[in-house]
Amino acid sequence: MSTQPRPTSATAPPVHPTRPADPARPADAGRTVPPADTAPAPGTAGPRRATRVPPAAPGTRPLPPLTLALDPADTPACTRTALAAHDPARGQATVHPTPGTAHTADLAHDVMAALGKPDAAPSPWTTRPTLTWAAAAAHARAMRLGHLIVLRAHLLTPARLHQLLLFQQRTGAHLTLVCHRAPTPALTRALAHVGHSVTHGLPPYAHPPHPPRAATTVGAGTLPPRPATPTWLTLPALTRLAWPHTPTPCDCSPPPPHPDHTPFPTPPGRLEETLTRLARLSHPTHAAALATALFTGAPYAHLSTLTPPHCHPTRPTLHLHKPAHHHTPARCAAHPIPAWARPFLHTATLYHHYLTRTPTSPFTSWRTEPATDLADLLHTAEHCRLRPPQDPWGRPGGRFRLHFPQALPDGPEWTIGVWLDNLPPDLQTAALR
Repeated sequence: MSTQPRPTSATAPPVHPTRPADPARPADAGRTVPPADTAPAPGTAGPRRATRVPPAAPGTRPLPPLTLALDPADTPACTRTALAAHDPARGQATVHPTPGTAHTADLAHDVMAALGKPDAAPSPWTTRPTLTWAAAAAHARAMRLGHLIVLRAHLLTPARLHQLLLFQQRTGAHLTLVCHRAPTPALTRALAHVGHSVTHGLPPYAHPPHPPRAATTVGAGTLPPRPATPTWLTLPALTRLAWPHTPTPCDCSPPPPHPDHTPFPTPPGRLEETLTRLARLSHPTHAAALATALFTGAPYAHLSTLTPPHCHPTRPTLHLHKPAHHHTPARCAAHPIPAWARPFLHTATLYHHYLTRTPTSPFTSWRTEPATDLADLLHTAEHCRLRPPQDPWGRPGGRFRLHFPQALPDGPEWTIGVWLDNLPPDLQTAALR
């Protein structure tokens, strides 16, 4: 049975969870919490998506940004209600941590899966808590998540609790931790100096708008069929993606786009399917890079010159640089940004902000270790089953296949424009003649 939230003591009044914090006064002022960003995230202006977390009544203390919901009997109705409240489109998500996992990054992947971002190509990036939790916060902030419910909070380790508190500070979303046992010492210590409320059962704002349906027994043969492996999508825009030469950055002002300029042609009917696959990626940089290549046709050499300031959601164009190289003239250009690409660029900008925590240099690229080099980007494209036209020029010396332990056996050939002996070191170990 739910009761009204009971605020606990805190050294300073917490900020209301549904209202973004004032950049001049951080939400964690006066409280001992994990370190958070000191600068406001770029491109986050605008109202937050409405949530069901109730506002404070006039003359009363604001609701703390965290709720500890106690369910010591581990009642099925509590779990069923929390799962029924999952609705990311309305700004509320419920996370049921994967049983048997203990790594801190695994919970970040659970959060991103709850937000509709479950896909990630196997790479060292997937095991780095700093990178994966920054990606989870970027996705949640871009989607304007207002409320996150985490079940089985009594099983959370101190490291996972630390990252969840940092996630709440970065996104401003209300965090509800559902404890199905007596609070553990780790949970008690983590919340000792954090403003929070305690409820017995789920608080009213953690309930779905409609009561959940009673559990039913599923008979044999009624389960939905397992989704088939997606087919390969051949995209001409990826023809030059694997060109590895990285030009020297320049500070020129690219010419404005031609009035007759149109995005790189995509075969009819394939754009929607491609965007659906990219929207499921958990790596913000890879999703943004592939989306940019989709409407510019630019190779990796040009994408590596892309900087977060050029990807602000309000900018009409995106600048890619290619200074003159030997006998090749300069090809710097400004590309108009289609509406469908802006969410990808916005999320990648937030991700970069959470990793750097400092003002962005005009020449700071998104290549953050360890998984943003060309080989990993191509591996992500293959994971989405996106490929360029096979053998477009018929040159046997300029094609290669990725050779990873998790590489797809039917992976495509990538054209690089140079002979295999001239591949950079990061591709020499990943290429198969």
